Amino acid sequence: MQTSGWQFVGQLLDMTAQTSRMFSVELAGKRSWVGPVRNLTGAPNPASTANLDVFALPSGNVWTTGVFDEAIVAHPGASFDLAKFVDQMALGLWSDGQITGNADHFTLTESSIRANSERTLSTGAERVNWNAQPIVQGMPAGSTPYWSTNEGLSWSTGALPAQLNGILRWTVPLGANQTFSGATVTVPTEPPPTLGAISNISMEQGDIANVPLTFTNFGAPRWAVSAPSMVTVSIVGNTMSVAAGFNTGVAPVTVTLIDELDRSVARSFNVTVNARVWDAGDAPEYPHSPIILWGATLPESVLIDPLEAVITKEVNGEEKFELTIDANHKHAALIKSERFIQVAGEKYRTRRIEKERGSDGIVELAVYAEAEFYDLATKAKVAKKEWKQVNAGDVMTLALKNTGWTVGVVNVTALRTYETDELNPLELLRVVQEHHGGDLVFDNPGKRVSLVVQAGHDNGVAFFYGKGLSQSKRVEDTTALVTRLYVKNADGLTIANLNDGKPYLEDFSFSSDVKVATYDFPAGTSPFTMMERGQDLIAERAKPAYSYEVTVNDLSAKTGNPIDRFDVADFVTVVDEEVGISDRQRIVRMEYDVVSPWDSQITLAAILREVGADGSIDSGTLDTGSGVTTFDLVPYNLLLNGRFDNGLAHWASLGGQVVEGGVTGDYAVSFSGAGERWIEQTIHPDNRTAYALSFDLSSTGPDGWVPDVVAQVEVTYEDGSSETIDIELT
Repeated sequence: MQTSGWQFVGQLLDMTAQTSRMFSVELAGKRSWVGPVRNLTGAPNPASTANLDVFALPSGNVWTTGVFDEAIVAHPGASFDLAKFVDQMALGLWSDGQITGNADHFTLTESSIRANSERTLSTGAERVNWNAQPIVQGMPAGSTPYWSTNEGLSWSTGALPAQLNGILRWTVPLGANQTFSGATVTVPTEPPPTLGAISNISMEQGDIANVPLTFTNFGAPRWAVSAPSMVTVSIVGNTMSVAAGFNTGVAPVTVTLIDELDRSVARSFNVTVNARVWDAGDAPEYPHSPIILWGATLPESVLIDPLEAVITKEVNGEEKFELTIDANHKHAALIKSERFIQVAGEKYRTRRIEKERGSDGIVELAVYAEAEFYDLATKAKVAKKEWKQVNAGDVMTLALKNTGWTVGVVNVTALRTYETDELNPLELLRVVQEHHGGDLVFDNPGKRVSLVVQAGHDNGVAFFYGKGLSQSKRVEDTTALVTRLYVKNADGLTIANLNDGKPYLEDFSFSSDVKVATYDFPAGTSPFTMMERGQDLIAERAKPAYSYEVTVNDLSAKTGNPIDRFDVADFVTVVDEEVGISDRQRIVRMEYDVVSPWDSQITLAAILREVGADGSIDSGTLDTGSGVTTFDLVPYNLLLNGRFDNGLAHWASLGGQVVEGGVTGDYAVSFSGAGERWIEQTIHPDNRTAYALSFDLSSTGPDGWVPDVVAQVEVTYEDGSSETIDIELT
């Protein structure tokens, strides 16, 4: 007993056993004392009204009275453990929720404590004893444990030890109105979860890979998956399903298994998504193909004696069928608007029927029909939308939604940024092809649309004058010849700073005449990108364009061999040395005469564009003057989310905050405070031979001070070696 500090003093009376026992707990030192059991005699006097005389203590030769703050009378049950009660009271004094200065900041209830304002709570202590790594559940983030093995004389902190016999307490940060009702510390008797290694996965676009998982777990397993948006990962039972979208590349995936005690184990692996291989199939059997006339829902008759039947196809263009028969033909009545005519495996919808008397006095019926995919032009329009770093497959999926058509193969992997107005599905598909490159292929029977790097076959089909080749024309065209090309973006930025002060590029290798054109890039395109693209353009447009038109005979009509067939987009060899044709070229347009296969016309492109590549050139894209429609080259697209348009997703950051007011996008990143700050990104480069880093920096510091900024590029080569390049920016 002492009178210089606060303490709890109690006495336990057992009236049945006629015993008494004193105890006390000291506030400051958290010490406790339990006295011996003493006997008592007599019975309580229920009629007593005397004041409670607690005690008096001698201090030296002076009797000093202690002050009792309040008296509590309780009636514990027979199972009451005095020693445990005293020990818990002493350990509980480490809590500071009700001490002077804190009481107004916390509200205490029977089940929890609530912070009235942002505060840090110290809990009471508890005796613990474990020989395995414990599991803590329910502690708010930022809570800190403290443990002692000498009754609180000294404390340790950090990660909880695997073995401990002592006392444990916590500090718990709480926000305003946040409640805390305790936490659970469990010493597991079951082993921690295990997860077997997961091998890397290689798959094609649109594939689903099902991978069995080998694991052990306490309780029901919980799974967490970290994966980029190019793949979707789900786990049911012991099977993991990985679904690939249209994006290609390498996707790092981490799978984490969590047991009922919140113990976890993780495995990481890579998913490589490759562009789907395009199977063009065999070329159609055009020669003398039967012409099937459809009724409202089913075929009704076969037309075998038309006067003329020509199928016209273009790469990324029209596809139509034109038929001419005698107006008095017995099947003429079957030909009606909007009904199908089927030829060479394709169905064409009748759009126009003309009846006319020719110069010979015979009345003829001329029919114009379009391929089934033209129906997409009359489907519900797709709303105006801005596409950022999008792949072609996602845009095509939206275009075909609710049309009855689906997306087939999309192995053009270029990501593009552009904006589309309200368009019908067919118009939007054409825009996708213009921006992403490649060839649109319509599977009309299957109602599927594909965008492939290059459609067509290369079966070695050849036409020689006198053998399969009857007429030929070589066209040399300089109407689009350009020798001086001005390059700028919509912001008015040019390439002058990179090109010795000149805002244009020149190439007089073919002509010494100055022929001027302007190429307009989208806003935000960097000078480096414009310079590179401009060099490709001037190299193509500074020389004539060549094309060939030839009349050919389909030899498969005689041989019946599929290898002799050809179709639009195929590569063929044409040789007519007198005209100056001797080249392997691509059919870009075909007018196939089903009745007279020997009189079919094909148009060949001598200059082949590498569709889907950054250097691809579309004929007619460039014009003199401004206002030119261009491929959106998506500057800065090598760094995923380089413009912070999606917050700090994909970026590792320290002290950074996304803010409005970006130059190349809607947002920028802002740093504040002293010390080093950085953003970093790992990329998989494309096939370029040169790269540019471009930053726009501003500072709110005094006198416009801008901190030292360094770009550090670490390059890893295919042989595993690497080098680090420091680039001073200011």
